[in-house]
Amino acid sequence: MSNLFERSTLRVWFVAAALLGATSCSGGNGGSPPAAASSPHFSSNASIWFHPMPAASLWSSAPPGDLGSTDYAALFAPNNQWPQVAAHTGTFGLYAGWVLAAGDPVLASTVAFLNAHGMGIELEAPALQARATCGSGVEGYVPVHQTVKAVTLAYLSRLQALGAKVTYVKVDEPYFFGSVVADPRACHFPVATVASEVSTYVQIVHEVYPNAVVGDVEPVITGPYVPDVVTALTQWHQAYAAANGAPFPFYIADIDFSNIGWPPLVKSLESATHSAGMRFGIIYIGDPQDTSDAEWTGKVVSRFETYQGSIGGSPDIVLFQSWEYHPKHCLPETSPLTFTGAISRYIAETSP
Repeated sequence: MSNLFERSTLRVWFVAAALLGATSCSGGNGGSPPAAASSPHFSSNASIWFHPMPAASLWSSAPPGDLGSTDYAALFAPNNQWPQVAAHTGTFGLYAGWVLAAGDPVLASTVAFLNAHGMGIELEAPALQARATCGSGVEGYVPVHQTVKAVTLAYLSRLQALGAKVTYVKVDEPYFFGSVVADPRACHFPVATVASEVSTYVQIVHEVYPNAVVGDVEPVITGPYVPDVVTALTQWHQAYAAANGAPFPFYIADIDFSNIGWPPLVKSLESATHSAGMRFGIIYIGDPQDTSDAEWTGKVVSRFETYQGSIGGSPDIVLFQSWEYHPKHCLPETSPLTFTGAISRYIAETSP
């Protein structure tokens, strides 16, 4: 819990920067050793999702601090420097706030590149409606002066007009920020209320993209959940299934890596997720305190080698995502110090 709010000025800008200014969770200050010198090999059938963060210069209203990958736009250039990773990446992630804030040329070139390379889009977006007395400024909520429906239709319609293929939407931690977090600004809704609002959000998404698959992402941290994180998240997913008439198709774990016991904890959550009939995903990320791309990417590699190599985790989705100060460079994939370089190593270590 000590690191829960260290990303308060980071991730929320990339979820809905045009709308929010909020607390955020996940990650930590370590919890994993540096990447091993040798490259182990482990099997994986997981789908690879790639979700870097745009440089501040690509926002109409820049996030605070020196955030984002400086070569983000170069990912979509004609002679891009990530052909191997692009060939293995079926889904590319965008933040809903960036879709609203990005200029027309960069958004159009992004969509055109993804379409040309057969990549679907994954969106991360808020689904809860703030009230007059709570929610505004907290991650996962649309502020009270706007509505979930209007905001959702705005970013989806912008993508639709460009011919974008939105295949997945992950709802931004609605249970945690709707019911669990201790932040006094949060609404602390009953679980049934959160489930109902998320179910309504799914219906709004399907008005524009009827085939989009909408799933959940929640933090995996010890302390605030009662009686424990695995039980609480299981009960939350059961409540959503009851409200929606069907379970989430997938759940993605946003892990507090500062907890040295994270690997077996996440393994238990993976089993519970599969038992509930959902696909299980994991976010591989560095830490906000990292001072170099080498430090950040080294932790990413160490974490996937630990979870899938050392303890035999078997996620259905591996999401390489950042909302932090690093990595500054996505390219080229041939460098071990870049974001695509870390993904390239994952591909090499899991190739038959």
